Order: sequence, then C-alpha cells, then structure tokens
Amino acid sequence: MKAGTARMAQRYRVAGQIAFTACFIALLLAAGDARLPSWAARGVFFLLDPLILLLHAAATRTVFVLGLLALIPVVLTLVLGRFFCGWVCPMGAIQRFFSWIFARSRPKVAGPARRLLRIKYLVLTAVLVSALLGANLGGWLDPFALLTRSVAAAIDPAIEQPLRGLVGHGRVSTQPVLVGILFLLVVSLNAWRRRFFCNVLCPLGALYGLLARFSLLRLERRDGCDSCGSCARRCTYDGDPAGNYLKSECLVCLHCVEDCPREGVDVRFAWPRRTRRTPLDVGRRRLLGAAACGVVVAALPKASLAAQPGGGHRFARPPGASRERDFLTRCARCGQCVQACPTGFIQPALLEAGLEGIWTPVLNARAGYCLYECQRCTGACPTGAIQRLTLEEKKPFKMGTAVVDRDWCLTYADGIDCTVCADRCPVTPKAIRFREVETWDFRGRYVKVRQAYVVPDLCTGCGICEHFCPRGGSPGIVNTAEDEDREAVG
Repeated sequence: MKAGTARMAQRYRVAGQIAFTACFIALLLAAGDARLPSWAARGVFFLLDPLILLLHAAATRTVFVLGLLALIPVVLTLVLGRFFCGWVCPMGAIQRFFSWIFARSRPKVAGPARRLLRIKYLVLTAVLVSALLGANLGGWLDPFALLTRSVAAAIDPAIEQPLRGLVGHGRVSTQPVLVGILFLLVVSLNAWRRRFFCNVLCPLGALYGLLARFSLLRLERRDGCDSCGSCARRCTYDGDPAGNYLKSECLVCLHCVEDCPREGVDVRFAWPRRTRRTPLDVGRRRLLGAAACGVVVAALPKASLAAQPGGGHRFARPPGASRERDFLTRCARCGQCVQACPTGFIQPALLEAGLEGIWTPVLNARAGYCLYECQRCTGACPTGAIQRLTLEEKKPFKMGTAVVDRDWCLTYADGIDCTVCADRCPVTPKAIRFREVETWDFRGRYVKVRQAYVVPDLCTGCGICEHFCPRGGSPGIVNTAEDEDREAVG
C-alpha cells in the first residue's frame, strides 16, 4: 500500500469515526423509543458487543438472540484484525481525539509499554471468571457501557441544568460527580499515554486483541525499510512494524504506512504464522492471579445479608425488571435505561443494591418519577434484564408501593389538609385516598383533617407522590419495593 492510498484511507477512517459516534449518540438519545425497531431502541452498539454477549452467556448460561449480531464484528476481526477499535468504536474515537489534544504535553515514551498492555487481558480474565460464577461485572469497564453511563448520569444532566431556567425542567442525577470524575480520569490519562483506556484497561479491546492474533490481515516490513523509526511516530500502542509489531494491539490505523518515507511498510493478507511464544506474554502467574481476583469479586457481594434468600431489599427496580438474582446476572450496567427515562426516575445505584449491584438501575423518586404514558425504559435494555413491555402491560406493572410516613406527612404530623399526592396520582381509581378524623394540629387546636392513606392493590409505585410531596427535608410519603411484580417476570 502506498502512502497516498493510506492517506485516503485515513480520511475514510476519520469520517467513519465521526459517523459511528454520531450514530451512537443519536441511538442513545432515542433509547427505548417504541417507534424504533427493537435492535435500534436497545442500542445496536451493545448488540454488536461480543464482550456483553460472552459475559451474558457465561453468567446466565443462555444467549439472547439479538446478541448474536456481535458475531459480525467477530468474523470481520478474524479477517481485518482489530479494526473495530480504531475505525468503529465511539469510545475509541473519543480516546483518539483526546490523545491528539494532549499530544504536545505527553512525555516521549521509548517503545511500547508492554507491561501496561497486559493489564486489559488480566481485566478480561477477571470479569470472565466472575461471570462464570454468576457475577456479571464486565459493564464496569465495557467501553459502550462506560460511555453511556457517563452520558446518562453526568454529561446529559450537566448540560440540561443551565437550560432549566429556560425550559422549566431538567433531569438530575444521584452520581454526577462520581461518574463525571471517573470519565474525566479515563480521558485525562491520554495526557500520559495515547489511547490509555483502549491499550491498558478495555476488556472489549482485549477480546478483540485475542481474536486479532488469528486475523488474515497483517503489516510487514519491506526490503526498502532502513529502520528510521518514522513508522512508530504515531503508532497507537507505541510500537512499529519494523521491530515491535504486535498484531493483537494494532488498530489498523495505517499511520505507519502513511508516515514511512520509503514505502517500507506493506499491508497484506496471509495465514497466521505459528509461533512458539505469544506476541504479548501475559504470564501464567498473572493469569492465575487475575482469575483468583475474579473469584473474590464474584464471592464477596454474595456473602452480604442482602444477597441471601428472604433478605429482601429497600430499593425498587424499573418496570419489567426480572427477579433480583436473574436481574443481576443479566444487567450489563450499561445505563441505557437511565438515559431512556425522561424524568430521571431511574438512577445508577451506588451501594443501595450492594456491591454486586453497583451501577445497576434503581428507582429514586426524589430525582424523578415514572410517567404513566411512558414505557421507554422497558425497550432500552439490550440484554433482557428489563423485559420489553407494551404501554398496556406497563401501566399496571407494580414496581412497588407507596407508604405514608405518619411522622412527616402533613395530614398526620401537622394536622393540615394536603392533597398533593392524591392530585398527582395517575391511576384510576386513585391509589391515594383520605379518611376524615379529628386530631390535634401543630398549633394545638383540635380540628377535623382528611388524612391520606394508600390502597396497596391500586398503587404501582410510580413515585410521583413522593417526588411532589411538599414536605421539606423528608417526604411524607415514600416509594418502597413492597409487593413488587418482579417475581412474575423472567
């Protein structure tokens, strides 16, 4: 391949990265839209993610049908090498952009940092072992999950807040600082080494790297090469085809072909060569250590009281969520449902659901509430942890039950008539009603008051009563997971 051809390929690569990133953002904004096909509403990038497919199969011993789309990039990787990371992945495009931003401030590194390159393979080993033991935690570092979670929990709410005074509303988040700092940290590490997340941490990149070792496409040194080092100047992993070529790390960016002044780099298709030693020796002890970490990571959360049968929980899940044990093994922690919720009712958990439930979706009525005429979250889940429901199925779905807190409710604690919760209740007939009693008010007068109570069989746990409760500090009515319908799902 000549330098001119490589330069043209670079333009196509940049255009492709921009197009795929724009497509990812568009699908993210439309997550769960019932008007879209199932594959689009769930996020086609998640369905093209072989890591999510593999971890889901390992954790649940089942395969979701749409996830088989991930075999397409797998087959292409066996032909073209690790092209997906360098040409398609939106997270890869973001890493490339910030690598370019920090190019001048980044210290010069001599040769590939092979010790760092090993880390992602150890991460992949740990998450695979934990998945085999029933703890599906790969979504913590999966690039699509990380990017979606960052947008849903930090970036999107931060953008909406300055507009709140203009449009009258704006989503809020329970973890904008934590999730935002983690995303900024991932981005800022490019100031140390280019494409740090892709090269060092990404488990999906590690999976593609293992496949790329057997790919047909490879870069080779031509006879005209004089080892000038020009090909290594922009290499994504600080290698070079002249001496430090790692097929598993090459993103087929073709910078080396373009930068070589003597056309000393050739791109060709050939059968994989047999070698006695792997190109990147991770080490048996390190792999065993990573596997042991996976065992510990899987075992510790299950040792908590909340994980035991009959232990119960105080948190509620989105409508259509499957049984808790099944939910935890299926959920990819991707944040699709968080982004799909228009009010912010669905939030990523921190420790509410235990260690294993970190970044799984929970309901927070202080942040938002469930719109009665909305079922977007049920169509956004790519793995089936939240089942797709029609609007008629979602409306009566019982996420939990509202409970009146008599220590804080104005009608009990202060002896004041208040009907906000009942006025906002969307179900027919109303799940919140009143009984007239005589009691002492906060001024010490004996008065007649209409005190609120909840009819559990009618309440769906939508959280709107808690969200709009006028009681300052602590609401007089709270949303709980009591009598949820999840035992009937999955």
